[in-house]
Amino acid sequence: MADNDFNGVYFDPQAATEAAGRLDALAQRLQNDVAEGKPSLTVPSAGADEVSMRAAGTMNDVADSFSTSADAGVEELQKLAASLRAQVDHFGRVEDANVAGVENARQV
Repeated sequence: MADNDFNGVYFDPQAATEAAGRLDALAQRLQNDVAEGKPSLTVPSAGADEVSMRAAGTMNDVADSFSTSADAGVEELQKLAASLRAQVDHFGRVEDANVAGVENARQV
């Protein structure tokens, strides 16, 4: 696979592959940090009274919402990395087909 320059449009497959790897690493770090911090997000009720129980319930609902959103963020980062790798692969196949087409045309 070769680097290409088309009137200012430049695609570097190696850089794109490295970026996909960094996105995967970022997703993994986020996933680990959220999992590690999850126990500290759970708030026990300060007492048996209704206000304490509701306050703890509300804070735990917010923690659950945060965890759900963080998990979705991890998934989006992973999907973005996979998409970038797929684009690199597709670009490489198109480039190979173009080179083969040029070589075939030269032989005619």
